[in-house]
Amino acid sequence: MSYSDQPSVAQVPYAQLAVASCRMCGSVPAAPVTFRGHRGLFVMMQFLSEQGPFCRDCGMATFRAMTARTLVQGWWGYGSFIITPITVLINLFKRGKVANLAQPQPNPYGPSRPPMHPGPRLLQRPMAIIGLAIPIALVLLLITVASLDS
Repeated sequence: MSYSDQPSVAQVPYAQLAVASCRMCGSVPAAPVTFRGHRGLFVMMQFLSEQGPFCRDCGMATFRAMTARTLVQGWWGYGSFIITPITVLINLFKRGKVANLAQPQPNPYGPSRPPMHPGPRLLQRPMAIIGLAIPIALVLLLITVASLDS
């Protein structure tokens, strides 16, 4: 069955719609997972989340986008310097839940469309590389300032 041969929701009995399908594309299999994000602001901070269930491809796309944004936007507050690495680690552990799923298939019980393209790996994204360079640059700056005071 291809994505274009899907029945409409009105043609499917309600009991069959209870199959766990991806919230983004409707494909199966899907795993219930929540990816987190963090945005540090100078005085405040903002916590972000994207709840599943996600199929493998949509889950990996969401993981990569949320984590890359967190690496860039997460460092800019007092508590954020501690919260950002924790958020990234939580996402890394939850990534396995969707990475180990089988290839997404059209949902036989409801409408679905092609899954999201996962895009480049996390460390191949310029945003993630810049995000990792920020704390390294800050630590080097602190070491330099501390050595000049000695």
